[in-house]
Amino acid sequence: MNKLQLPAYDDSAAFVDLSKNAKVGSYPHLQPFVAKVKASYAQYIAVNGEPTLVQNLAISQVAVRFLEGHYESPPNDLAHIATMRDRSEHLVCPMCGSMHSGTLDHYLPRKDFPIFVVFSKNLVPACKCNVRRNRTLLGPNPGERVLHPYFDACLSERLVSARFEDLGTIPKVSLGLMISNAHPHYSAIDFHVRSIVQKSAVVKYLADRWSAMFRKPSLVVRAFEKNMRTQSEVKSLLERERDFLDDLHKGKNNWNSIFVSGLLDPIVLSWLAEKLSMHGRVQDSPLG
Repeated sequence: MNKLQLPAYDDSAAFVDLSKNAKVGSYPHLQPFVAKVKASYAQYIAVNGEPTLVQNLAISQVAVRFLEGHYESPPNDLAHIATMRDRSEHLVCPMCGSMHSGTLDHYLPRKDFPIFVVFSKNLVPACKCNVRRNRTLLGPNPGERVLHPYFDACLSERLVSARFEDLGTIPKVSLGLMISNAHPHYSAIDFHVRSIVQKSAVVKYLADRWSAMFRKPSLVVRAFEKNMRTQSEVKSLLERERDFLDDLHKGKNNWNSIFVSGLLDPIVLSWLAEKLSMHGRVQDSPLG
């Protein structure tokens, strides 16, 4: 889960050029829809991609098929789509926070909003989590919707933390929100986490990180190769580690930062400090 910078490409100009390009198979079938597409793009941006506000104007099935083909294999007029794929596939997934995106996918599902199939502001880097959500977009309750990486500023905030219970070799692992229910976007954030993040492999990832840390603490937090003296020292070290991970992955809700947030929970922090400061402990030895 990361806030991304809005793509700077001029989609309207690109669509106009595409509609005039006699060398592509879609010529001249896109020309009747130029005005409608340009208006739709502008309106999408004006309402920040809000699903309940975006005007989903119809275009012909012939045009839809050509646009879907151009999305899969972009012609020169849409070369920026290939560029977006190449530049983002190794980065943190802005939808769920996993450690790589892998592909470029649609925010508003292309089956339901075909007019935005090649619109860069509707194309977000994502891992398999966005495929799994399929056409899920809105919840049954007011304010429930999937967050938009280009428009929802709350994605820059720290939203999610790991939760560890029954501490030991194999704890119970889950996710928790780090915001109060008074947050102005609580419903959307909660829905996004339940609908996308929790359905990803994040809990398995966090469990594996815990297992590695339990076996050899420095595998997860390098500074844990040495014994700690106080809980305050452990807390300060973890806060620095989390800040470093935020900076490295350009956001506060990547899975590594989520893991460290879970370690900073007061109960977990107390348990961890006790283990790392135990008298006679061999440095970097297992925590149990």
